[in-house]
Amino acid sequence: MSTIPRANFNFEKMREELTRMGAWRVLPADLSALPGEQRAGLPHGISISVAVDLSIVNRLAVGVSPEYVSEYDRLNFLLDRLANTAAENLRTAGYRATALSRDNIIYDRIAHGTLLPHKTVATRAGLGWIGKNALLVTRERGSAIRLTSVLTDAPLPLSEPINESLCGDCDVCLRNCPGEAILGPNWSIEKRREDFYSILACRKACLQRTWKTRPGMSVCGLCITVCPYTQKAIEEAGISYRFPVPEFAGPEDSDEILTLQKICFQGEADRADNPNIAPMAETREALRAEMSNVTHPLILLKLVEDRRIIGSVRAREWDGTVEVGRLIVHPEYRKRGYGKKLMEAIEACFHHVRFELFTGEHNTDNLRFYRNLGYRSYDVFESDGVRLVRLEKRPGSS
Repeated sequence: MSTIPRANFNFEKMREELTRMGAWRVLPADLSALPGEQRAGLPHGISISVAVDLSIVNRLAVGVSPEYVSEYDRLNFLLDRLANTAAENLRTAGYRATALSRDNIIYDRIAHGTLLPHKTVATRAGLGWIGKNALLVTRERGSAIRLTSVLTDAPLPLSEPINESLCGDCDVCLRNCPGEAILGPNWSIEKRREDFYSILACRKACLQRTWKTRPGMSVCGLCITVCPYTQKAIEEAGISYRFPVPEFAGPEDSDEILTLQKICFQGEADRADNPNIAPMAETREALRAEMSNVTHPLILLKLVEDRRIIGSVRAREWDGTVEVGRLIVHPEYRKRGYGKKLMEAIEACFHHVRFELFTGEHNTDNLRFYRNLGYRSYDVFESDGVRLVRLEKRPGSS
């Protein structure tokens, strides 16, 4: 059987071609330390990655959108094209090559994985490390990338592998994983996936997060968005970072909101020497009754981070005026712009109306905050032994 004479393989030329086609990084990997059956007996690999649109990744803070599903599908096809092109270039040069495209991968439904994950090739290529979320993490984009791989026996300018996690003490993904699938330990090449991550818990949360967009699709992506490396990439791209996102609260949130409310208004109660000021004395029954009022519906928003409510605000409309009240942010989460995020969200619920709210006369921080949002004081009154300033914001003011 005749063989094609081997040519000197120009890796840089192929990298340039794949980059023109849409690849983000194309990196060679030494796979010789892996078991032979895992790498099909081929000593080297090429890790090919593409960048996920950061504006779409940013919207994962809200949920899995149709745009993300479309981007996911588009990149899958692109990755297959890139891997097949690279393999064909290698074979044309006389070398063995296997593209690990979707039609060449056998998925083990018991182990819930492939024989050679793309992220393993990527760590051998020095692209990044495995995060606590079991995804590849890069310094430049966090996990906002997608991967494919090619196996080959071609001589390549091999990269330095990464053998240990660089996540350190960061546990943002762990604290915000809706499925509690992230267990906490850092990855290293000696660890098994189940040592730091539960695939089945992740899959359940993914199904739930994608259910309304594409039932049965297992995608979540929240851990991608909250990763500090991804956040940095989003902000450096000039995009306003969305996480955490204000959501509508339901009756089931009333106890948690009232507990947070007591924490946030304790200072006002102390200043008034009155532990029973209205925010401290509000009951679950009273709040739920307000939430079920159909004549003047209460809009109650919550802000969730670390799988707990860390902020809230409420409003209702009366004859063209919206009364905004009880803006709260947990003390541990202040100075992050969350109060402004909640106020912008509650104001977005109404159009062409006058807004009204009040705060303590001696609470200079609150007064400055509301005035920076366009509110102007117009009255002072007393309630529960506390002197309060009433502020308003009229349509068109800023």
